Amino acid sequence: MSVAPGYAQPGYGQPGMQQQSTVVVGGAPQTMVIIQESKPDNHVCMAVFTCLCCFWPIGLASLIFACMVDSRWESGDKEGAKSASRTASTLWKIALGLGLAAIIIVVIIVPVYFLVILPAQVINAIG
Repeated sequence: MSVAPGYAQPGYGQPGMQQQSTVVVGGAPQTMVIIQESKPDNHVCMAVFTCLCCFWPIGLASLIFACMVDSRWESGDKEGAKSASRTASTLWKIALGLGLAAIIIVVIIVPVYFLVILPAQVINAIG
């Protein structure tokens, strides 16, 4: 089989030329860890509950801080959002504690007043 001048046969290099081999070296894939912080809880539900059902002045302050969590997170102030979340949580817990204490006191004092103190005053007034 004859080959036209200037053309090499398939599978063979051109005469007088060295054949080059290509070596591809790939490194091991790098592992990238991305830690994405989640938005802190804003405690709005408990803040509203304590504002309406327990001790409203502290519940209202808790509601204000609960609303600040989302706005601070959206603006990129992550530490401010976490701080507002902690403050809202602390305030609703205080409001709940004061509300429960007031309910317990009322449950104890009102019956004692109507069943013990008032009858004693009526008996003293009559007799």
